[in-house]
Amino acid sequence: MAQSRRERHRDREPGTRYLDEAEPVRIDRVFRITDAERQHVAKCLRYIDEARRAIERQQNPDNREIIRELRASADQIFNLINELEET
Repeated sequence: MAQSRRERHRDREPGTRYLDEAEPVRIDRVFRITDAERQHVAKCLRYIDEARRAIERQQNPDNREIIRELRASADQIFNLINELEET
C-alpha cells in the first residue's frame, strides 16, 4: 500500500495541539450536550476502560505508562462531562 506522505493525526507529537493562529480562542464559549451525546461519551469511556483492563491482564511491565494514561484520560473526560453546566 502506497503512503501519501501526509502527516496523520496519530503521527503528531502527543499533547501538541495545532491551533489556527489567526483565530483566537474565546473563553466565554457555551457548550450544550444532549442526554444522547452524554450516553455516547459514557459508552466510549466504557470502551477505554475495557481496553485498559485488557492491557492490564497482559501483565506486561512495559504497558504501565499506557495503562496510567488511559485511566487518567478517561477520568479527565468523565470529570469534564460531569462539570458541564446545564443551560
